[in-house]
Amino acid sequence: MYTEIGLDAYHVGRFSSKCLVPRTKLPIVSQCIMSIPDATLARRHCCAANPFTELEHENWQRGVQAYADGFGPLTSQAIPTLLEQADYPNLDGESTHLLDVACGPGQVVSKAISIAKEAKHGSDGDGVGCNRKYLFTALDFSENFLALAKQNIAADHPGTEVTFVEGDAQSMPFDDESFDSITCNFGILHLADPDAFLKESHRVLRPGGALSFSSWAQPPSTEGFDLILGSIEAAGNPDVSLPEGPPFFRFSDEDEIRRSLGNALFHDVHVKKVEPMEWNIRDADHLYQVLLEGTARTREILRGQSAEQTRAVKEELRRRWKDVTDGGEKPLRMPAIMSSGRKSGVLGINEDS
Repeated sequence: MYTEIGLDAYHVGRFSSKCLVPRTKLPIVSQCIMSIPDATLARRHCCAANPFTELEHENWQRGVQAYADGFGPLTSQAIPTLLEQADYPNLDGESTHLLDVACGPGQVVSKAISIAKEAKHGSDGDGVGCNRKYLFTALDFSENFLALAKQNIAADHPGTEVTFVEGDAQSMPFDDESFDSITCNFGILHLADPDAFLKESHRVLRPGGALSFSSWAQPPSTEGFDLILGSIEAAGNPDVSLPEGPPFFRFSDEDEIRRSLGNALFHDVHVKKVEPMEWNIRDADHLYQVLLEGTARTREILRGQSAEQTRAVKEELRRRWKDVTDGGEKPLRMPAIMSSGRKSGVLGINEDS
């Protein structure tokens, strides 16, 4: 069940783990989080079937605010490109329905609502989109993240109707051809079976709809990850026992991205690097704390160090931090990889017709 993989979990070359749970149709309730027995059962089934998913779920139930505070200002920098690559807002037809998968604290949906409001008010002067209907659905397997997303979106956009769904990205509780655009901002990195997510996205997209997802570029270009992983490798124990899962940087590789999206029947695939993306972290100790409290796999590797190893890793991190940031004068560079693909067909015409 467990394997001594440690930092190997971050290597691009390891593709494994499945979370094969039958798709369960679940009711969707606007402006409230779905938290009913069937939804809870489906989530528990998935976690029980896969130790990696269980680890991720436990940490994302616990670390919601730490992630929002530590990573939110960074990951939000990718959102404009994420929405653009998902062809949002698509102005064909009378409505646009956006699904944000692994919605976290709700930043993607909040930005999408802002864009919709601008279109409705004709802020660009041409009034395009002013009569369109915009629909928003947010999916996450963490009810605590959904609660935070609901709170944040209600504060940003009082009265805007959003559907919040507690469910599995690898077996989505939606009918076929339900959405025009699907986004996933760094959530694909936390799935036991990313290929199932891609296939599910294709299933629930309408013909002509688009999926976009973000992931991190591989170190050393992502300096925050390079700092902590390098410090563990140099001064700690990189072989902490973790549940087996996909490599964290799998979707930093363009060939792998194109292969994966092609296997899921997407076409018109695009891959681009998003930069600059800068992480303003106070100091090395702050970086360590954010990674300890606001991550899943990295947290477990850090928790797996002995007291002596923890001290050594922190000291090594401080030394490396000074070199990389010129003593704290420069932010950390954290470029993202943006991937997108489109489902065949146009305007609701089935691709097989």
